[in-house]
Amino acid sequence: MTQKAESSKMDWGSSYSDMERQTDVPKPIYYAPKKRLDPKPRPVRQAQVAVPKGIYGRSGEEGSKENEEEWPVVVALDFGTTYSGYAFWRKENPSEITTGKWNTRSKEVLESLKTPTSLLLNQNNEVIEFGYKADEIFKGLVENEKDKEYRYFRQFKMMLHNESLLDEKKSISDHLKRPLEALEVFSLSIRDLRDECLRDFYNKRIKVYPDKTLWILTVPAIWGESAKQFMRKAAEKAGIPSDQLKLALEPEAAAVYVMKEAKTVFGKDTVTTFNPGTKIMVADLGGGTADLTVLEVKEDRKMKQLHQSAGGAWGGNLINKKIWEIMAEIFGSNVIEDFKKLTSDFMEMESIIELKKRDITIGSKLELPIFPSLSGLCKQDYRTLIKNSKYGKSVTAPTGKLGFEPDMVQKIFDLTFTNLFTVVEKVLNHENAVGVNDIILVGGFAKADIIVKQFKEKFSGYKVIVPIDPVLAVLKGAVMFGQDTGIISSRITAHTYGFDIMRRFMDGDPRSKERKIDDISYCVDLFEKMVAIGESVDVGKTVEKEVFASSKEMKSVVLKFYQSEIKNPKYVTDPGCKCIGKLSVEMPDLSGGTERSVMVSIKFGETEITVCGVDNTTGKKQETALDLLGDTK
Repeated sequence: MTQKAESSKMDWGSSYSDMERQTDVPKPIYYAPKKRLDPKPRPVRQAQVAVPKGIYGRSGEEGSKENEEEWPVVVALDFGTTYSGYAFWRKENPSEITTGKWNTRSKEVLESLKTPTSLLLNQNNEVIEFGYKADEIFKGLVENEKDKEYRYFRQFKMMLHNESLLDEKKSISDHLKRPLEALEVFSLSIRDLRDECLRDFYNKRIKVYPDKTLWILTVPAIWGESAKQFMRKAAEKAGIPSDQLKLALEPEAAAVYVMKEAKTVFGKDTVTTFNPGTKIMVADLGGGTADLTVLEVKEDRKMKQLHQSAGGAWGGNLINKKIWEIMAEIFGSNVIEDFKKLTSDFMEMESIIELKKRDITIGSKLELPIFPSLSGLCKQDYRTLIKNSKYGKSVTAPTGKLGFEPDMVQKIFDLTFTNLFTVVEKVLNHENAVGVNDIILVGGFAKADIIVKQFKEKFSGYKVIVPIDPVLAVLKGAVMFGQDTGIISSRITAHTYGFDIMRRFMDGDPRSKERKIDDISYCVDLFEKMVAIGESVDVGKTVEKEVFASSKEMKSVVLKFYQSEIKNPKYVTDPGCKCIGKLSVEMPDLSGGTERSVMVSIKFGETEITVCGVDNTTGKKQETALDLLGDTK
């Protein structure tokens, strides 16, 4: 019987711990010449968690305290640019948050609480492995020239940051530049993280019911609405039910963790307690992005956002990029490009850079090995190339190594973080940030001593705090957010949001905006504002707008959803306005003609924008969808 057939006969009422032990399930098969790799076995009973809502429907209004307290298990998936991981909490053991663990297959670090965001598929787009195992197997495939039969993806999350508008058909390329739909790549990766967590439940004999688990997926706060919706769709496709899924904004999750676990701080700093009225800045320094937010602790221990999220693509990976650029200038761009094709050595060098850059302190050198494969590609002795380059005084060639002197190390970091420090200063100087005393640094790059000291030097008037485990701050904070999704009470809107509408044409309206429908002149392209940029919006705030049918035969109303960088745009064609999606509301009853209307309700302040509509003719609540991933034309 196939896995799919077995899954269809599952008893969904039984728990994971009731599964028969799968002694015959093969372990992941590593590469052996002349053998084809099998797809990674999946936990059979857990494989079909996503089921029709009618089976696992939940009562109560979404977001209500009663509903939040129903979840006995919260699982957070931190899907990062460079590394990913999961953590979970159970009501049965409320004082403990458990994180996943991976074997690194490295002599330096045997076990890691996160795994590389790397995905290896076969030609049928079935998962072979994810994370450390994917990297290891892929190296073997390349060395044996068998990689053409497989598809390898790594560090692909940043494509969501770079795209202002997304669609579900957007593709990304594997290691051989062959395209695959991005939604599929993200979905398979999220599914594997989810499956690893479910295996963990099984191995620990933890009883967990599929419909009793809340899943939290982390996303950067600076991402646009379409990128957030893309991640939701990927998670749903991965098997996580929509009504059991919430997105957590990464710097907010870190703030929750720091507020609740402030007793553990970096080094020997004193214990920090955030009392009501405390204002903090949180900087999440990840591999791909630097994500900033400013929050205030309220009397009820909840937090309100004081400044809209800021940041950019200034994560720790820019250090790697700068190092490779310097090496290209020294050895030649062709040499470095050819070295990158030697996948195993290149990936090993990347891993070494990743580890060493986090241990760098002010005044220290950075030494990297010169692989024989790299020196063999050079047209001259690599030591001669280093000596004769413009970096001859700041880059050295100790035996078998490439050494960056302290002044060069400082320049690499300074050049990389110029934009970050500029934005941090701008946010701290904003009137809403007056009273901020603490800057909290989290994320993988917050472990780099040189970064912490630069923050302390440049922002000496503030207390710079690093949790003792900054890499896990977002992950554990996301679990805590899942325990109390109302802990963030209000947020600052990043844009002005609204719809395009039309009304009866009036004197003074531009003729270019006049359109006739049923012999009636309308002014089109008007921007109907729902909320303004920089506005503080309570979580769950609903804005309602009544929209009338423009023709007697109209069976649905389609509204284009816009965002703008200015507070009061007049037309959707004004500079700075951008269409980011569409909203459709069905109006099947034609009896009311143009007197028919729908009430569109949009909920702001959450981590995602949600919407619903009511047909005023029938009083029936309509199923509506704010499509941020489709064609906006």
